[in-house]
Amino acid sequence: MNVNISAPNLTVICIDRIQKEDFIGRIYHKFSETVIEFGHIEQILLVIDRLCDKIGYPQRTTKPRQFQSGNITERREEVLQVADSNTILEQKGSIGTFVVHVKYRQHSTWQGEVVWAEKGEKKSFRSALELLKLIDGALESDTEIEEGGA
Repeated sequence: MNVNISAPNLTVICIDRIQKEDFIGRIYHKFSETVIEFGHIEQILLVIDRLCDKIGYPQRTTKPRQFQSGNITERREEVLQVADSNTILEQKGSIGTFVVHVKYRQHSTWQGEVVWAEKGEKKSFRSALELLKLIDGALESDTEIEEGGA
């Protein structure tokens, strides 16, 4: 698989099932000792965004807006890597596995690369929405191929 294993925010998304047009699965990254389960597609975005904030990579170019008033100070804590890249890359989803590397967080969104592990295909994305559409499109096309062949 052609992926930058040295990227600190490398994330593996394992899709185990689709229920009511929503993805259900697990997320793995180097800074979590436990599996992170998700039941909605938007949780993928929240987990990756919080990871990037936690480790400070990549830095945001814009500060997110919030409903709370006042001065909100950002506290950065020291985080320790608890897993290596090879360990998280061994994880596989029942329906699909995607390895995400967010390279930049510019214009209030993400830019990076995603690898569809089962097919070995790598695509660049220019926004978080485009990342979700790439994953959705990959699983949709794979499902159509399986249904057509059955």
